[in-house]
Amino acid sequence: MGQIGCALRMLLLLLTLVPALAFAQWPDRPIRVVLGGSAGGPPDAFARIYAEQLSQTLGVPIVVENRTGATGNIAQDAVAKAASDGNTLLYAIANSFTTHPYLFAKLPFNSDRDFAPIAPVVSQGLFLVVNNDFPAKNLAELIALVRAKPDTVAYASYGQGGFPHLFMEMLIDSEKLRMTHVPYRTSAIPDVIGNQVPMVIEPAASAIPMIKAGKVRAIAFTPEKRHPALPDVPTFSETHQGLALTAWHGFWAPTGTPANVIARLNRELTAASHRPDVQKRIRDLYCEPMEGTPEAMAAMVRRDQATWSAVIKSRNIKLD
Repeated sequence: MGQIGCALRMLLLLLTLVPALAFAQWPDRPIRVVLGGSAGGPPDAFARIYAEQLSQTLGVPIVVENRTGATGNIAQDAVAKAASDGNTLLYAIANSFTTHPYLFAKLPFNSDRDFAPIAPVVSQGLFLVVNNDFPAKNLAELIALVRAKPDTVAYASYGQGGFPHLFMEMLIDSEKLRMTHVPYRTSAIPDVIGNQVPMVIEPAASAIPMIKAGKVRAIAFTPEKRHPALPDVPTFSETHQGLALTAWHGFWAPTGTPANVIARLNRELTAASHRPDVQKRIRDLYCEPMEGTPEAMAAMVRRDQATWSAVIKSRNIKLD
């Protein structure tokens, strides 16, 4: 029995070593990065910047796959159902994890259970921009105008439930304002310029060129600090304490992806964020590179979930 028991223990030990040995050679084939954004947009550009860096440091091709539709849920579902072998990753804006679980009554995946955070890589602020003839010159004047004329001032967004919509709803809720939401499927900037709708919250990457060209006027910036490209534009929190938003992007993997693979990817992505050429390419799009451990990234998701779930519940916003 002693020899049999020893043999059984050796067999069990070998069985436990097989998964580790299988991943010892990772990566051994191309890696797929799936994102919900369309080709050519800022998220796609950032995903490709980091995919290029990963390809160089990991020594395998990195294929970026655009799976558009359903506000990113199609891409997220594809990764949730992929093998957890480190060869399929998700690149997403954080709202896929911080707002969608509260906006949709039912999703084909669980954002908290089915994904492992790898690293946050890009942060981005948004500007509230108005038509050049709009009478309010700053946020305080805008609030006073809306309060004096309830239900007569409209704002545009990129669609129901997106960060621009939710941030304006946060302002409306906190100031007890009454405004009309006009959701767009594409950019509302042309209609703001043409004064079909007076204002929109626009990502920095697309807002700053329009502001600098004098086509629209900036009222306020969403993060805690002013944007270095437009230091004269105040933040929302300067007028309304506690009102702030920084949108951020990151990489996730299917739950069950080996810890050593997650750690390696985090190291490589962090190193990429420190490269001057990568930083320049990101800042050329008026965004900022960022970094963080998987644990810090998970904490960021939990923090933002608390903020946005409260707004979504208070304003009764649903997408299905």
